Amino acid sequence: MQPASSAAAPRPAGWLLFFLLLPFALSYGMSYFFRNVNAVAGPMLADEFALGPGGLGFLTSAYFLAFSLAQVPLGVALDRFGPARVNTVMALTGAAGAAVFALAQDSMTLGIGRALIGVGAGAALMASMSAAHLWVAPERRATVTGWIMVVGGVGALTASTPAHLLITAIGWRDVFWGLCALALGVAALVWNTRGAVQPAAGGQTLAQLLAGVGEVFSSRYFWIIALPVMLTLGTMMSFQTLWAATWMRDVAGMTDRTAISKVLAAFNFGMAVAFLTSGWLGDTLERRGIAPEHTLKAYLLISLAAQAWLMLWPAVAPHAAWGVYSFGANAMVLAYSIMPRRFSSALTGRVNTALNLLSFGSAFVAQWCIGAVINLWPVTDGHYAAAGYYRAWIGLFVLQVLALALLVLATRRPGAAPLPQV
Repeated sequence: MQPASSAAAPRPAGWLLFFLLLPFALSYGMSYFFRNVNAVAGPMLADEFALGPGGLGFLTSAYFLAFSLAQVPLGVALDRFGPARVNTVMALTGAAGAAVFALAQDSMTLGIGRALIGVGAGAALMASMSAAHLWVAPERRATVTGWIMVVGGVGALTASTPAHLLITAIGWRDVFWGLCALALGVAALVWNTRGAVQPAAGGQTLAQLLAGVGEVFSSRYFWIIALPVMLTLGTMMSFQTLWAATWMRDVAGMTDRTAISKVLAAFNFGMAVAFLTSGWLGDTLERRGIAPEHTLKAYLLISLAAQAWLMLWPAVAPHAAWGVYSFGANAMVLAYSIMPRRFSSALTGRVNTALNLLSFGSAFVAQWCIGAVINLWPVTDGHYAAAGYYRAWIGLFVLQVLALALLVLATRRPGAAPLPQV
């Protein structure tokens, strides 16, 4: 692997940096609302389109499938054409997806709209990180990226109780028309930064760009970090965007939708805290000699402990349990800041989109499989069997434990995952 290098162009600072990165952060916040809104709208969609748990799971996970399939081409495009141009095109695609979703009269059209939304949202965070990698000094990237992701957390928070109130007031179709208009506005804002964000690999040929993809996926270090990250984030996203709400209803015994939306708000608040603090804490501990790989282990342990809490005592302090789970799992996004530093600067887009491919592909598989497992038990009075939830979640929990064990073993050996020099 080549050593990381700094961007050649001068880095903006202060308010200029803030205003340049703000459109990318807004795009990420919008993408999170798109991702999570089905957790609130899901029961209404299931009733209107007669969707069972398997159908609802597949519909919602279509976002993750399309999102993950777009990642490798997006990584190449980000490095070749720059984050501003790529993110503008993707925001326009998301606007088209929201319009299709709002117009849908059958489940197939819903799935097409959801998939277009997934493609459109695919570049939001990756473009933000590519821009930050070009503009921000290495020792501050995790902190700045964390602040960008806080805006994503705000987007997720608005997809809980506020989204429930809005959908109740005007209906889910009008909410998606509003999202279409919002995506068009964000596209215009991002487009205005195109002169400031220059591509990291603008002069490379297609063969060189694809060779970079191979370099990423052939890296041992990439897989050491990617496996626990993809399983942790994939499991968490499958619950955050759909199954957490039905778990609360069918396993924890919560019947009031407003109460469920408040627990979802706590879940999303935990994510916002993780985004706000994980980068800063990672940078702080690194300056004190603690490698970020070890910080990732701690976050994964927090996530696993909270998942055990939810499975053993699902009705005990659910706001705290889901909040802690969200914090531990979402703090794993620290990997997106540290992993590119092990590669050439020109590979930044491809490194992070490769990790995103695995994370969102894992979310698609997890979300669909949870629905398929639940579907093995009969639906009783509109409720899914608790046994189905437990079988699915325990399987995902075991996979995460194995990934943690691999990370621990790989980083215990001298030189296995050294702190990168930047």
